[in-house]
Amino acid sequence: MKLKLIIGILLILICNSISKPVKEGALTTELVSSKESIHPGETIDIALRIKPNEGWHTYWKSPGIVGVPTKIDWILPEGLKVGEILWPQPQTVKMGPYDAYGYDKEVFLIIPLSSSPNLQPGTDLLVKARVSWMCCSKVCQPGFADLNLELPISKKNQPNKNTKWEKSIIKSRSTFPIANESWKTNAVRKDDKIILTLERFKNKNPAIPDTPYFFCEDGLIHSDKKQLIQISTGDSVVLKLQISDFGPENPTHLKGIFFNKNGLHDKSGASPVYINVPIKNS
Repeated sequence: MKLKLIIGILLILICNSISKPVKEGALTTELVSSKESIHPGETIDIALRIKPNEGWHTYWKSPGIVGVPTKIDWILPEGLKVGEILWPQPQTVKMGPYDAYGYDKEVFLIIPLSSSPNLQPGTDLLVKARVSWMCCSKVCQPGFADLNLELPISKKNQPNKNTKWEKSIIKSRSTFPIANESWKTNAVRKDDKIILTLERFKNKNPAIPDTPYFFCEDGLIHSDKKQLIQISTGDSVVLKLQISDFGPENPTHLKGIFFNKNGLHDKSGASPVYINVPIKNS
């Protein structure tokens, strides 16, 4: 009996440690789930929760001219698979004197997790991930952590309760850019610049952000060069963008997010808009 009791206590301690946050340097990371369990054949949102110390930041999927995006390497049990990271709206951050794209507050990187319809209810599956990152302030700290998340497999007719992280994950999803249905877009390359013009469609009236900015998703645009903005009678916005030496060679499209420079909503009511426009040569 004593041996069974000891084993039971050890199992409880192990389970309680499975999903705890890990503090490494100036960063706290943790794997969290929107749901307490997963049904066979279901897809749910899990997330990498990242919380930097005040004055520190991590990076977006395309950091700009400095920085390294957060990376996740998965070890999954049979019957589970993950999708690509879904990145919340970034902001401009400072790495020393340089502008880059990232997050200086708590952020949830969302990952869709799907289960096989053949999974057996009543079992628990362990999701493992090695997370690596670059965390910066005036200096940078590369780091990594081994994180775990235990998920019970529940019956299809059994209610799947939300966790305490559900609202935070929904809020993170709410920052994703919307499809562009309101702006006629045009991108023209002139030497080392790209002129991006957004002109309202006649039957649309999208709001213009207070601090218009273009977050390039593939490194084509230099993150530390000032974007020259011209707003014409409220119907069009022209952004003069500097091409980076570190971007893709022979780019055919300009891709990224048109929103506020600080990555936040303002009184204008403007939403982040995803832009994908062919590049013309002048």
